[in-house]
Amino acid sequence: MKRILFTVLAFLLGAAAFSQAVLPPGSPGVRLPPIPRDGEGDSGAIVPILIYHAIRPYIPADSKGARRWIATPDTLESELSWLRENGYSSVTFDALAAHVTSGAPLPARPVILSFDDDWQSQYENAVPLLRKYGFTGTFFIWVRAVGRAHHMSWDEIRELDAEGMEIGCHTLTHLILPKLRSDDMLRREIVSAKDLIEAHIGHSVTSLAYPFGQYDERVVGVARDAGFTSARSTWPGVFHTRDGLLSLTGLIRTESTAKLVDTISQQLAQAGRPSSGSGIGGPR
Repeated sequence: MKRILFTVLAFLLGAAAFSQAVLPPGSPGVRLPPIPRDGEGDSGAIVPILIYHAIRPYIPADSKGARRWIATPDTLESELSWLRENGYSSVTFDALAAHVTSGAPLPARPVILSFDDDWQSQYENAVPLLRKYGFTGTFFIWVRAVGRAHHMSWDEIRELDAEGMEIGCHTLTHLILPKLRSDDMLRREIVSAKDLIEAHIGHSVTSLAYPFGQYDERVVGVARDAGFTSARSTWPGVFHTRDGLLSLTGLIRTESTAKLVDTISQQLAQAGRPSSGSGIGGPR
């Protein structure tokens, strides 16, 4: 019960900030998705899934709400440095799914670094830092934004894929999926986006990030039928299980390394794992 209350409160605070920062005036509010199945059961893995959006310096026009979705390059570098110093190794969503479904090995301290919306600032500022610290990232592609101002091109996405970054799907037009009444529209957002990304990079895409973290059982069913083996929401959490692979939890990152360490420590407590001081435990 404490875990549920903690995650509900954390998500409500995040959803409120997101609706103020991202949705245009008159847009329908972000509603709370179902409590994820992620974390249920005794067999799984402790893996922080860090969620980043724009990676750029703040500008005077950025509101307090908007800054929730911006991590400065200095903040990202500090967090990557902390992760490296404390023995973390980056893994993919595919690796996490393989571990909890078939026992494929993970490193002692795994972490997933995920980046939403194919922002150009990720390519310009985050990717060089990932290379510097020896990490890989997962880039969730908002298909219709590719090639627009401030977003990556398909050539840049293919470059990331070729050097070992994981490419995931963030739907076709970034709509709130549970609000789509038509099943055809829902399949278009998920399945058509998957097909287009695969056509551009030349191989299958098996990880999905729900826009605004929003999903319901119908959305999960379409994702499963489309062939996704993992899908990430924005519920906070670090313990991942087989039943939760299509409602994975994560940790939104923007503020500071100190906040990252504090957040991971809190999540370890929620997951029932003692903190080792410098990092977290790995698979269990």
